[in-house]
Amino acid sequence: MTFSETSVFSMVQDKELSPPKPKSNQANLLWVVKLVVTALVLSYIYRTFRNEQKGIGDISTVFGSIWSVQHAPVLVLMLLLVPVNWALESLKWQKLISRITPLSFLEALRGTLTGLAVGVAVPAQLGDTLGRVAALRSDRRLEAIGAALISNGIQFYISVLAGAFGWVYLNGQLAIPQTLRVTVNCVLFSIVFLGPALLPFRKRIDDWQPSRRILVKMKEYFNVIGRYTPAELAAGTGYGILRYLVFLSQFVLALSLFYFPVSAGQLAACVTLIFLAKTLIPAINVLGDLGLREFTALVVFGPFNLPAEQIIAATFLIWILNVLGPILVGIFLVWKYKWKKSR
Repeated sequence: MTFSETSVFSMVQDKELSPPKPKSNQANLLWVVKLVVTALVLSYIYRTFRNEQKGIGDISTVFGSIWSVQHAPVLVLMLLLVPVNWALESLKWQKLISRITPLSFLEALRGTLTGLAVGVAVPAQLGDTLGRVAALRSDRRLEAIGAALISNGIQFYISVLAGAFGWVYLNGQLAIPQTLRVTVNCVLFSIVFLGPALLPFRKRIDDWQPSRRILVKMKEYFNVIGRYTPAELAAGTGYGILRYLVFLSQFVLALSLFYFPVSAGQLAACVTLIFLAKTLIPAINVLGDLGLREFTALVVFGPFNLPAEQIIAATFLIWILNVLGPILVGIFLVWKYKWKKSR
C-alpha cells in the first residue's frame, strides 16, 4: 500500500469512527415545532370526531342515508370543488405576495395548505399567517406578514358583506334576544361601511416615520399594505369572491342531499350566517371550528324545524371535504420543510 493509499484509508476510517456532528439548534427547534404542531392538529381532529359522534349519535347511519347512486353526481361535484376552493385561495396568495417575492402556483399552494394546518394549531388567523410566512423561501419572509393580513382581510370583508345580506334576509325569522340582534346590526353596519373608508389610510403606513426601534421594525413588516395598487387589490378581491361562492355552493349542495323543504335561496342565506359567525368569532376556533359551525347552523335553521342530526351531518361533511383532507396534506408539507438559508 502506497503512502497516498494509506492516507486515504486513514481519512475514511477516521470519518467512519468519528461521531456524527450534532444537529444545529435551529434544526432541533424546527423539529420540536413540527412535532408540537402535528400533535395539536391530531388532537384537534380527534376532538372533532369525538364531539361529532356525540352530536349526531350514529354518524354511519346518517351518512349511510346519502351514500347512493342517486346522490353520486352531487357528491362528485362537491369533491371536485375542493381543489377549486384551495386553488382560488392559492391564486389570491400568489397575486398578493408577488408584491414582495415571486411565487409559482405550486409554491403558493404549498404555503396556503401549510397555513391551514398551522392555523388549526394556533388560534384565530395567527397560525395561518405563521404557516404561510414560514413556507416562503425568501429573505423577505417577515415582510410577507403584511401580505397575509391583506389576504385574510379581503376574505374577512367578503364573508361579512355576504353575511350582512343573509342577516337582512333572515333577521326577522331568527329566535334570538333583541339585545343580540341590535349588537349584530351595529357590528355589521360598522364593518360594511367603515371597511372601504379605511382603505385610503393604508397609504399612511408607507409614509410613517417612527422613532422607536421596535416600531421601525414593525413598519418593515407592514409596509407592503400601503403599496398595493387598486388593480392588485381588485384581483385579490375577485379571487376571494369566487372562493366564497365555491364554498357556499358546496355547503348548499351538502344540505340538498337531505331534501329539506327549504328553497335554495333560504339555504344560501343560512349558510352565509354560518360563515359570518365563524368569521366574527375566530377565538372559538380554539374550541373547535366545527363546533361553532354546528351551533350556528342549529340556530339559523331553527325557524325551519329541520332535523338537527341532518344539519350537523351536512356541516360535518363539508368539514371532512374542505378541511380535514387539506389539513393532512398541510401536515405532510410541514414535515417536508427543512431549515434553509433564505435566498
